[in-house]
Amino acid sequence: MRSSLVNRTQLRYRRATRWALAVLLFVTVGTAKTYGEEAEWIWSPDHDKTEVPVGSCYFRKSFSVTNPTQASLMIAADDSYELYLNGRRIARGEGARKLDDIDIGELLKRGVNTIAVRVRNQRGFTAAFAARVMVKEDGQEWSSFSTDGSWKTNLRPFPLWHTSIYNDFGWRPAQSFGPLGETAPWDLEEGVTKEQTDQAERFQVRREFRVERVFDGADHDSKSLIAITFDEFGRIIASVEHGPLLLLDRDDPQGPLNKVSVYCDQVTHCQGILALNGDVFVTGDGPDGKALYRLSDTDRNGTMETVKTLVPMRGEDGEHGPHGITLGPDGLLYVVVGNLSGSDLPYELDSPYHDFYEGDLIQPRYEDPSGHAQGVRAPGGVVIRTDVDGSSIQIVAGGLRNAYDLAFNQLGDLFVHDSDLEADQGMSWYRPTSLYHVVPGGEFGWRSGWAKWPEHFVDRLPTMLETGRGSPTGAAIYSHFMFPEKYHNTLFLADWSQGRILSIRFKQQGSSYTANSEVFLEGAPLNVTDLEVGPDGGLYFVTGGRGTRGAIYRVTWKGKVPESVTDLGDGISEAIRQPQIQSAWGRQNIARVKREMGDEWDQRIESVTRSGQNPWYYRTRALDIMQLYGPPPSTSLLIDLAADESELLRAKAADLMGLHTDDATQESLIELLDDPNRMVRRKACEALLRADQSAPLESLLPMLGSDDRYEAWAARRLLERLPIDEWRTELLSTEDHRWFVQGAIALMITQPNNKNAQAILDRFLALMDDFVSDRDFVDMLRVAQVALMRSDLSTDDITVFREQLTEEFPAGNGIMNRELVRLLVHMQSDSILDRFIEFLDSDAPDIEKLHLAMHLRFIKNGWTKEQKLKLLEHFDRIQQNGQGTSYTLYVLAVTGDVASTLTANESLEVLARGTDWPNAALGALSQLPSELTAEHQDTLKALDQELETKQGEVFARLRAGIIAVLAENGDDDSMTFLRQRWRQFPNRRAMIAMGLAQRPEGKNWPYLVRSIPILGRVSGKDVLESLQTVQQRPQDPEHLRQVILCGLRLGGDGGSVAAQLLAFWTGEEVAEHGQSWQQDLGNWQKWFSTNHPELPSPELPQESTTARWKFAETLEFLTSSDGGSGNARRGAQAFEKAQCSKCHRVGNQGETTGPDLTSLSKRFSTGEILESTLFPSHVISPQYASKTVLTTDGLSYSGMLSPESNGQRFLLRSDGQKVTLPVDDIDEILPNKNSSMPAGLIDKLTLREISDLFAFLMGKSHPTVARRVTDTEDK
Repeated sequence: MRSSLVNRTQLRYRRATRWALAVLLFVTVGTAKTYGEEAEWIWSPDHDKTEVPVGSCYFRKSFSVTNPTQASLMIAADDSYELYLNGRRIARGEGARKLDDIDIGELLKRGVNTIAVRVRNQRGFTAAFAARVMVKEDGQEWSSFSTDGSWKTNLRPFPLWHTSIYNDFGWRPAQSFGPLGETAPWDLEEGVTKEQTDQAERFQVRREFRVERVFDGADHDSKSLIAITFDEFGRIIASVEHGPLLLLDRDDPQGPLNKVSVYCDQVTHCQGILALNGDVFVTGDGPDGKALYRLSDTDRNGTMETVKTLVPMRGEDGEHGPHGITLGPDGLLYVVVGNLSGSDLPYELDSPYHDFYEGDLIQPRYEDPSGHAQGVRAPGGVVIRTDVDGSSIQIVAGGLRNAYDLAFNQLGDLFVHDSDLEADQGMSWYRPTSLYHVVPGGEFGWRSGWAKWPEHFVDRLPTMLETGRGSPTGAAIYSHFMFPEKYHNTLFLADWSQGRILSIRFKQQGSSYTANSEVFLEGAPLNVTDLEVGPDGGLYFVTGGRGTRGAIYRVTWKGKVPESVTDLGDGISEAIRQPQIQSAWGRQNIARVKREMGDEWDQRIESVTRSGQNPWYYRTRALDIMQLYGPPPSTSLLIDLAADESELLRAKAADLMGLHTDDATQESLIELLDDPNRMVRRKACEALLRADQSAPLESLLPMLGSDDRYEAWAARRLLERLPIDEWRTELLSTEDHRWFVQGAIALMITQPNNKNAQAILDRFLALMDDFVSDRDFVDMLRVAQVALMRSDLSTDDITVFREQLTEEFPAGNGIMNRELVRLLVHMQSDSILDRFIEFLDSDAPDIEKLHLAMHLRFIKNGWTKEQKLKLLEHFDRIQQNGQGTSYTLYVLAVTGDVASTLTANESLEVLARGTDWPNAALGALSQLPSELTAEHQDTLKALDQELETKQGEVFARLRAGIIAVLAENGDDDSMTFLRQRWRQFPNRRAMIAMGLAQRPEGKNWPYLVRSIPILGRVSGKDVLESLQTVQQRPQDPEHLRQVILCGLRLGGDGGSVAAQLLAFWTGEEVAEHGQSWQQDLGNWQKWFSTNHPELPSPELPQESTTARWKFAETLEFLTSSDGGSGNARRGAQAFEKAQCSKCHRVGNQGETTGPDLTSLSKRFSTGEILESTLFPSHVISPQYASKTVLTTDGLSYSGMLSPESNGQRFLLRSDGQKVTLPVDDIDEILPNKNSSMPAGLIDKLTLREISDLFAFLMGKSHPTVARRVTDTEDK
């Protein structure tokens, strides 16, 4: 049978051509600003800033990229906008106070891209728009193409103004009103001075707060800033993107940060910074690559010159590596790491997060079709902890995607704000941007591709709060007193893409929390990257990222804080009331107080913890201080506090008993497992785990049965540490559903084997005999999945389980159906295929039907032909319903896999409906036999003919696939058909040439030679290589010239192969070994010009700086649906207007001096015709070569010269004028490399007229004469 599809959409080939053609099956047929410059508000120069009439203004910006990997566009407009990229409308919106964030990474193409915007002023007398356009190319930093004076603008453009083809040569440069974020009236009120531009007018913040800028990175060449912290002395340490650490200080405590110095340049691009005990810990790029480093100022000269690597990190560079660092209440360093990185050193075996697994039952996994995180395995993004020497590395939690920062609250609980993958929207595995409560051993279920764990999985923890679209960055807990009480102990979260800072208020619920979110501050722009609370109680935030402008701002409360609050007192009172004790400056103050108190400290700090007259937060604060500064809390103290009336104090005591252990603390913790408060019980479990102590099963059973997922989670983690023999038997005989669910998961984590898996499935069946709630049943389904995934049970081992479970589908619960589908498909439950297919025709939500359809392809047997066709029909129907950018690509991948299961006859049926099911037909091609029958060939040929009028990428892929299959078949009939299609459809010749290259000898050879001028990066290398296998060479030196030109077009993708073909054909050795392709082709250019001076130089044509229409953009337009819809009747008028008719004839219209263009569309592709039109001297037929005639009286004439007739010759000049020359007056005739056809003839045409002209030239209104291609037609 034929090879299967590569990447589920790409056909294989038996030679290198397979890969190149497969690429084509899958893909769609300015100068950057200084790094770090901000976008500007722009408008037409025809209007004054305050006198803009109602109406529209149009803007364009073109720029070139080579290999873009990421790109974003953020836009705001007064009043509304329509946004286009390369002719396609991608967004619309309104409002100048908020930037809309659009991911354009998947929409950019290699080469020139054009952004076009229509902005409407609908009211008032001011208007402007600003766009921040950032592009990152592979291996390079971010580049900016944001709005400024280089953008072009027009008030009354011609049609198609938004397309790449449109020539904006006559458009005027935009006028700039000022930088985004600093310009009235869009960012602040008119009349506000520049010194005041940092006030709240720029930002939308609650009225009782003010915002001021305290540092402008542009003033100090620090550009984009990505992280900050405060050191022990209240100075700011700031990280420059791709640059050093800066130390910022001020002369006036209330003034700007005017003292700036480089603090460390040995480690750069630091995304996490922690100042601790005089050192600075950072995550960044240093001597050992990406790592967690400790920086020290050993010589006390004010710079960090000593660098120690603590935790080297593996993985690729980028935005998904190690990020934020914070000091935990236990005195360890906690670091959050993105999903494309991780510790390069092994984690400790006693890490809280252990025995992690992929968790997806259905294999092989569908990975992200755009390539994100392909092949990345568990645990994904993680939180790790280590000591200040990096001597022990533990993994605390996993299953994150790419959280940027982390923060502990006053009870010692940890939180992260994790990002989403927007492209997954619309799929059942989409994970929104979320806030997570991170507990020891926590699993949050991120996996690559479609394997992400849904929130209802019992073996992952739930989301605390979904925060909508965004790009989470910095996080900070506010434990100062200079904000109103409402914000005390609030978690502030930064959101880069949405330009906002969220305030999160927690409320204890059970063993965890609920959370409410509100927007605290937002701006347009607000490219916020990090947050920190300063010694003055202000909330500081830093801007930058992806090359955008860096600055530091401070938010302060306008009200007056009572002196009773600001006066911390002295002695132990000052230490206890010290704000932000997790900060370096807060710790420094506490250390000072301890030093000043001397021996009195120990007794006084413990007395605070014991006194019931103190509020609970003073007492827990005292315990935190003792842990960090001493004396360490004694076990007797902790045991006493574990019996306190305050549940929060008991929880804190339990927490610390995990660090300070003995037999007495173990006994106390076991007692706390029966505490009336759920948080206390959770903390007790976590403490026992950390102390490596156990508890009796009877103490855990109530918690394992809890409906509180965090409490049950902690108990299950502790159960995993108990000897299995102590609880396995009871688990497998229990009637308690919750105990069974949690215990079964624990059993398959700690002892995954077939015996345990079978026992769990048997117990599940027994429990199903009685009532099981929906929640318990869903969890049991997950238990069964884990049992099957972590064992080697075969389908024969689980026959009874499979048969009973088949009766449950379909259920009335969408989540239940999803989990049933995973199990039933894994167990190959083909007996209910009819029910599955019926479900696809039901009124269930599309997301549920897509979940089922994507899994059905893994059922191997039992399919009827009708069922297969029904499934394929479903995929072709739903692929248009996608939301995220990956939706259609996932559907295409699965469609190809389903089609790969078709029999040869079924494939023929699908192919017969290829115009209706193009995706399925593409997959069906792979199932045709390696040697095609006559019926197969006839079906493919008929389908190819039916597709002639079909437009769109999917049909282009199918046409390419047909060529591939016929080419691989390789018989004479197939090759004859391909040559026929080559002659009929010049625009398909490059693709067909790849097929003909499978047999480059014989009749195919001249076709391949004739195809050289149109070969591109996909087809060029393979065709040139195939020509070197045939002992035949062309006689016309023009073919050598075309090989040189082809090599120049291919560059690194085939330039050297072109040089090899030239040596093969000529027998000459002009290239030296080891040279680059540029040097090789340069030598061949010199050789050709020396040996064939009569021919044009082998150089690629150069665009004229004054030309109205450019080749690449014009060709893109002509091959688009708009460009291909020209009117041939109007095109006849354009033929006259461009003066083509003075030399050329089409049908009966025009002159015959130049080449007849009547059958042009049968001989040349659109690209060849356009190239000859724009660059007439690039390729000249000898019959129409220009001559220079010198007369006896010293005059000179250039143009096409006619043969002698009656003693005269006629010369046609480039302007269409004829000159009569008596033969006796001609002194000399010289060759002329310039065509008599002038360049720029279509500059006088509009874009629509060019479309019409090509419709006329391509023969849409006149009969064409089928002419054979010289020396390439079948004989």
